[in-house]
Parts: sequence; structure tokens; C-alpha cells
Amino acid sequence: MSTLKRNVIANYAGKAWAAIINVAFVPLYINYMGIEAYGLVGIFATIQPLMTILDLGLSPSINRELARYSASPGQEQMMRNSVRTLEVVYWGLAAVLCGVVLLLSPVVAAKWVNAQALSFGVVKQSVLLMGLSMVFQWPVGFYSGGLMGLQRQVLFNYINAALWTLRGVGALVVVIFSPSPVLAFFWWQLFMSIVNVAAVGVALWRSLPATGAASRFQYELIRSVWRLAIGMSLVSVVILLFNQLDKIILSKQISLTEFGYYSIAWQVVGSLFMLYYPIYCAFFPVLTQLQAKNDVASLTEVYHKGCQFMSLAVMPISATLVFFSKEILFLWIRDPVTVAHCHVIMSVLIVGATFNGLLYMPYSIMQAFGRMKVILYIFIPFLVIYVPLLMLSVKHYGLLGAAATFSGVSLLQDLIVITLIHRCIIPGENLNWFTYDLFYPLVSSFLLCGGLKLLITWPITGLVGIATIASCFCATLAFTALATPITFRYLKQYVVADA
Repeated sequence: MSTLKRNVIANYAGKAWAAIINVAFVPLYINYMGIEAYGLVGIFATIQPLMTILDLGLSPSINRELARYSASPGQEQMMRNSVRTLEVVYWGLAAVLCGVVLLLSPVVAAKWVNAQALSFGVVKQSVLLMGLSMVFQWPVGFYSGGLMGLQRQVLFNYINAALWTLRGVGALVVVIFSPSPVLAFFWWQLFMSIVNVAAVGVALWRSLPATGAASRFQYELIRSVWRLAIGMSLVSVVILLFNQLDKIILSKQISLTEFGYYSIAWQVVGSLFMLYYPIYCAFFPVLTQLQAKNDVASLTEVYHKGCQFMSLAVMPISATLVFFSKEILFLWIRDPVTVAHCHVIMSVLIVGATFNGLLYMPYSIMQAFGRMKVILYIFIPFLVIYVPLLMLSVKHYGLLGAAATFSGVSLLQDLIVITLIHRCIIPGENLNWFTYDLFYPLVSSFLLCGGLKLLITWPITGLVGIATIASCFCATLAFTALATPITFRYLKQYVVADA
């Protein structure tokens, strides 16, 4: 099995397990903590991705640099020095961030969180623990970026799966047996963040090639990567703001209970991003190495392969979630009131998240070429348009308005951004992308899944409901695989070989 295939499988296995742990425990958390307390967990989940703003592009930079160095012999010491240099910068920023958290947590608790039943003392301590958890979780991105660049993705996913299990099970135990379940939950998150950063840090250093010489801090390495790092950082900020603005605005304008409902919908939608990231992580180092070798033909072939795998991974599950949102939420949450508040919002958000995720592969090829300014010039206008539209839609239409704005702008962004990226990097590939990488998987999955939903006449509840939804998903996945050129060719090769 090739390294690329092994990494894709490992990434999916790791993300799938994390998604299972993440989703499985939500109903239990809500049961033992209450929906308002779960709103605090939703705020935690909203703020945590914003920490990548302070990453300054160091995580994707170490990923790209280690991938480039690994393609050339004699660069072992440079690899170790690069990790040491950027690691020192990262932990210096973490120390500053810790001080900021200690200063601002009381202000955030008092001015931002609209709690009704929870006391201010509990909210204040929870916000402080959230901040400290994020401080220690933040460098995990740097170390995992290094492991991805070294293509040690199997090792990373072993570690990640074990820690996600411990994080989920441990949090449930402390929530059940603690007299203050909210605080117990966030204390456990802090502990697991410390364990997590220690584990991936040790894994990265042990994965680097040994040289017999000590790793050194080199200031000139910072100068050599800072332009690319800042560009990647600004792009990450823009994309992150686009994905989080709806939740940031809503968390201020609505009650914690309402935000809890929106957070539940995003909990499911967020699982889609776990489908995008494994493919991106596996293909990005390969694209970077091919770009370093100036092998444009192979790079274009690998790029389309990644795009089609991305569509195949995302479209069938997205179609299933859109058409069966109400039934899936009820099987999961088992609370009619919560389902009534969430299911339409979830369906609308799924559409936007699907198109949003399809940008990962075009974005990765721009990263491989280091063309970050182009991405910024493309994305910033969309962000400028998105902010006022989002504020107006939230004001007049509430939760559904926020979801619809997110999805509408995501769709428009896809159509324009991908066209421009292709013209800059691989001219002449637009028609191939929209036809084979997007249209075939999209139409086949949504038409079949929607048609199957119309044919179902029995109640979709209990074990029968689970079996029904699973069967529809499997049929949609199989049909989409046949309609997607890359998987059709693979299946045809296997059939011919067996014959």
C-alpha cells in the first residue's frame, strides 16, 4: 500500500473515531449538565478554532517545510533546526497568550455570556478554564503539522484516537460524579490538553531523522519562512472568521439556551470538516513535493484525484444529513423540542459546509505553490460582504437567517474562488473540475438520496430507523462511487483483475 493511501485511511480512521466520540457523548452531556450549561460548551467549541489566528501560519509552514526538506537528501539537520526554532517561537506566544487569558476571562464572563440559571461564579471559572485549556491545546497544531509534513500520519492518528477516547470518557465520568458538572467538565479539558500537547510533541521529535548533533535555534530560519507563514496565517484568519462569525454574532445576540440549540446543529455540521481534513492532510505534502520537483503533469493528476476523493467522501453523507436531518437528530438527541429547534437549521448549514469544504484541495495547491497573496485577494472581499449580510439576517431571521447566509455565501464563494485559483495555478482545468470533480458526485448523491427518502413510507424510528438511514447512505455512497471517474476506474480495474 502506498504512503498516500495509508495516510488517507489512517486520517479517516482517526477522524471517524474522533467524530464518533464527539457525537456519542453530546446527549449524555446535555442530560447531566443541562442545555444552558451545554451552551458554555458550545462557546468553548466556537472560541477554540479562533486560537489558530495566533498561530501566525507556523503550523502549515512547518508542514510545508518538512515536506520540502524530506524530498531532498542531506537536509536532516535543517529539519531538526526548523522544528526547534519554530517551537521556541510557538511556546513564547503561548506564554503571552496565557497572560491574556488570565486578564480577559472575567471580562468575557461578565460582558459576553448571557447566562440565566448558571451563577456568575460558575461562568467566570468556566471561561478561565476554557482559556487555559485552549492555551495548552494550541501548540498541538504545530506538532501535528510537523508529523503531517513527515507523513507520519498513522502515528498521529493512533495518538489522536487514544486521547479522544480518554477525553470523552473521562469528561463523562467527571460530569456524572462531580457536584459541579460544568466546572468538572472544563477541568478535565484542561488536563487532557496538557496530556495531548506532551504526547504529540514527543512523537514529532522522535519522528525526526537523527543527526548526532543538537537541534539549534536559528534566527535566519524565521526570516526565511516569515513571509509564507504570515500569508498562511492571514488566509487561516479569513477562512476561520468566515466559519465562526455566525456563532460569534449569535452568542452575543441570543440567549445561552438558543445558542445551545445552534451549537447542537453545528456539532453535526462540524463532523463534515473531519471528512475534509484527512484528505487535505494526506495530499498536501504530496502536492508540495511534486511542486518542488516541478512535475506539473503529476501534480495536476494527483490534484484531481484528491478533489474527486473529497467529493466522494463528503457528498453521500451530506445528502443523507440534509434529507434525514430530523430523523437523525431524534435518534441521537431523543428530545422533540430540541429536534424541532435544530433540524431545519442543520439541513441548511450542511449545504454551506459541503461547498465550503470543497475548497480544501484548491487551497492546498495554492499552499504548495506558496501563492498566499492570491488567496487573500480572493477571500477578503467575500468576508467583507459576509459580515453585514450576516448581521442583517440574524437581526431579522435569527438562527435560520444565520444558517442561510452562511450557506448562500459559501456556494457563491465556491463558484468564483475555485475558478480563479485554477486560472492562477493550473489553467484549463476548470471544466474538468466542475464536471468530474463536482457535478457527477453532487448530482448522483443528492438525486439518489432524495429519491430514496420519497420512497420511504414507514416510520424512521428506533433500530428500523437506524437501518433505514444506514441503507440509504450505503446505496448513495455506492452510486456516487460509480458516478465518480476516479473510483469507477479503480472498481473497473479490480473487476477486470478478478476476471
